[in-house]
Amino acid sequence: MSSVPLIEELVVLLLCGQEAAFSYGGVLNVSAQSTSDQEFKNIVKETQRKKETRLRRRQAPEDPLMVKKREQLGHSRRVWHHMTQALEAGNKELAEGKHHNLAKVWDIVLLARNLLAAKEVAQDLAAEEGFEAEVRRLLHICIEHASKPLGAEQDKAAHDKELQTKGGYKKIMITCLQFINNLITGNETRKLHIWLHLFGTPSSLHATGTPPAKPKAKPTKGGKNAAKPPPAPGSGVGSISVPPAPGVSVAQHNETAAKCNSLSAGFNTKHYKPGFLTNIPRLLQPDEIEPLLIIIQSGVSQIPGTDESMQAVRCKLMLAQGSGRDLFREILVFLGAWEVDEDDFCHIVLTQITEAILLNGLAPYAYESFKSDGLEIVTPAQSVLLKLLVSVYKEPRRLRHPHRTAQQDEEETPILQMDKTIPPFFINAFRKSVIDEIIKIVRLQGEISKGTKSKDEFTWSLWDLDRIYEGVYQFLELFVLFSEDHEVKADMAKDWGFVGNIIQLLGEMDKAIPRYLASKDTKRDPPKTGASATNATAAAGVNKENHMVERPFDLSGDLPEEPAEDQTQDGYDDDNDRDLVEPEEFTWPHVKRFCVNIMSNLTCIDDVIPNKEVQDFVREHDGLVPILNQCKYDDDNPYIREYAIICLKGLLGGNLESQEVVRNLEAKKVEVPEEVLDRNEYEHLIDNKGRMTMSKRDRLERNGNGDRVTEVKQ
Repeated sequence: MSSVPLIEELVVLLLCGQEAAFSYGGVLNVSAQSTSDQEFKNIVKETQRKKETRLRRRQAPEDPLMVKKREQLGHSRRVWHHMTQALEAGNKELAEGKHHNLAKVWDIVLLARNLLAAKEVAQDLAAEEGFEAEVRRLLHICIEHASKPLGAEQDKAAHDKELQTKGGYKKIMITCLQFINNLITGNETRKLHIWLHLFGTPSSLHATGTPPAKPKAKPTKGGKNAAKPPPAPGSGVGSISVPPAPGVSVAQHNETAAKCNSLSAGFNTKHYKPGFLTNIPRLLQPDEIEPLLIIIQSGVSQIPGTDESMQAVRCKLMLAQGSGRDLFREILVFLGAWEVDEDDFCHIVLTQITEAILLNGLAPYAYESFKSDGLEIVTPAQSVLLKLLVSVYKEPRRLRHPHRTAQQDEEETPILQMDKTIPPFFINAFRKSVIDEIIKIVRLQGEISKGTKSKDEFTWSLWDLDRIYEGVYQFLELFVLFSEDHEVKADMAKDWGFVGNIIQLLGEMDKAIPRYLASKDTKRDPPKTGASATNATAAAGVNKENHMVERPFDLSGDLPEEPAEDQTQDGYDDDNDRDLVEPEEFTWPHVKRFCVNIMSNLTCIDDVIPNKEVQDFVREHDGLVPILNQCKYDDDNPYIREYAIICLKGLLGGNLESQEVVRNLEAKKVEVPEEVLDRNEYEHLIDNKGRMTMSKRDRLERNGNGDRVTEVKQ
């Protein structure tokens, strides 16, 4: 192990050896070079923490000797100077297609990444000595080499060697991203400079803002008052002009703009290539792309200890430039392609990034930016953005600081308030670009199943329908969340075009898409007589184990059990025995359930008082029958029967005209569940696990005005 006083001299000597190995390969003594490489690897290990889990690594105390070595090396301008020279020589060799020294380059970047733990002094030295610029150049080289397709018609040895080389470039790429993340941590200047390199220089932003003021003084040959020449395009010198955000005072905006211009001073344009990270999501896997996501998260999200105004500026800069939008789109497509789970680290970080975009009022802009020039109804990037918005609205506090308790988050983290401009935008987008196309497809499916249309007229493939379905699913799930917000629900209930579209979609689905039972021989509809309810209640008194039924609204407890809970979750069940090989047989799982759920939320004001206008609108537009038809089991739409019953009770509550329509349907032998007309005096409840159940309703005595006066227990 190297002693602390001499470690700086040793590292400088080893770096000179690395530079010589790059520049004069084959001239140096092989044995001496091998010894030098091993010693350099030892230095890297001595400045690096031991590999542990993420949580333990943050909590474990650091080795004081390791910290001292990192500080001594990280605060040394000589060390950064020689590291820059060595990496510059290595980059030159890699750019020429010489891959045999990949390991040496990786070791240099690893050491630099470790030294940045010395924080601001090391971060500034890395930028001032040009090492940061060389890392960006190296990252660009790695992307170019890793993106090249494998050679055709190679033997196994050549193929394996090429794969190994690509793997080496990917390792360096990941380490470079880790270096950039360490470079910007807690350093606003470095963070802004990296942002400008990723998404555009200050001078490139003047197109959307006010150009920098021209110098008043005429240029002279000398003197203190000599004016500097105007910045050249792309030089990175100049003032950043960002339009003020809504609700921000002029003084606050000017203060933020001045801060931006101050931080952008000294911007290094060496190896300036905005957008060079766009291809990274195509090259890495979920566990490898984490550093890139953390870089974006640390630049835009409202993390404790960051400057909120500067975070907002960077969020706007990212989406204002084409390179920023392209990178974010590729990340969204990456997330969708890998089908990353909601509990995965990548999904959680992207949810926080999406929340920052939402809080800055840029969610509609981002959605519109991800449109396709083709015929796609909803692009993959738009679908994933909608999915992330659902996660944001579901759990606004999902990301917690590892050292903060849930109580601290509860006290200091405000609950995310739903911006009332967001629901109308996505509702309009759905009505404008999605709903008509979906109804067209579903209607054609119904006509084909009836034999009035030929299968040849159905031009969509299963792959097309999968992509369309993903977008529709995310739209409807988002609308369910919107309809659970009291203020937004009131506005949605007044949008008769939207309500009519949901009713129309459900009606077309009801006519064209048959319900599906995984085991028709064991599942049957519940009995429709009141006697069965009495028998079930009596049986519950004898055997307590039978008083809980699997189907919450079944008054009979003798039905066979449902599949396990994990088999009835949202999404496709890949293990079922269905053979849906024809596109026209696509079943649109969960769409009916979402439509019924949305209508159920809109039928009540404050979840209690029936909305008379919605009740009448649904009845007048023939919406009762399709909702009534959902009071049956359908394994493509879990628990749709229960949702439909709740929806119908909201539509019929206190509305004699609608009740009469249902009674007339019952007289025509249309199946109407007992719970709908409430002849059994049962009420619907939601248990502590979020499942719907039934219990006997207390009889309420009312006075002549209909007000409750007493409660009489049954």
